[in-house]
Amino acid sequence: MNRAASQDTSAAAAAEAPAHKLARRDRPRLRLFGQLCGALLLGAAFLLRDLLEATMLGHMVLQIPVIFFGGLLLFGRAVRNSAPFASIDRHGLTGLTALLIVSSYWMIPRALEFTLTMPGYELAKFASWALLGAALPASIARANIVIQLFYLGNFCAMTAIAGMLYQDVPEQLCNAYLKDDQALTGAFLIILAVAAAVGWCIYRFPALNAPTPPAPVRK
Repeated sequence: MNRAASQDTSAAAAAEAPAHKLARRDRPRLRLFGQLCGALLLGAAFLLRDLLEATMLGHMVLQIPVIFFGGLLLFGRAVRNSAPFASIDRHGLTGLTALLIVSSYWMIPRALEFTLTMPGYELAKFASWALLGAALPASIARANIVIQLFYLGNFCAMTAIAGMLYQDVPEQLCNAYLKDDQALTGAFLIILAVAAAVGWCIYRFPALNAPTPPAPVRK
């Protein structure tokens, strides 16, 4: 009986081996596909910039996220495996701090307006958001739940407050965009902040529900 069980186990292992080899063989293809998608996103954000930057909504809520995810897909794996970046990103603090700095700067309407007429600002926008997209997943993975909550909570609160200001201020904040467009962008920024908070809760749900280990008892 033991011989029959061992034969069944060997047969199952032999059947699983091709599946594992196929999965390992497909991983480079998936990585290449992801990098290709990232390059296409960055290319689309650049080639369609006149269309996307024609409205504040398209500029902030469409183009900037496309640049972010393009950088994530194209460069994210390389940054995640980079030892020099890991050495300066202890506990994810470098990438998460960059998230607050980059996002807060490009929420300033005047900064967006400069990108329409100054190529240097446009280049800085593309570079900063693409690099942030490449670095942020690795930083989140290195950060514990308390650090994640602090930084991402600040990001969501800042984004929601900016959205409310865009809606409530009586004057036009940016000469290049109309006030109605400004108010609509503010509404979508609030939606983005809520979506980011909900997404983080879903991502961290197993850790949030994990039982707290008992305190050690001194003898």
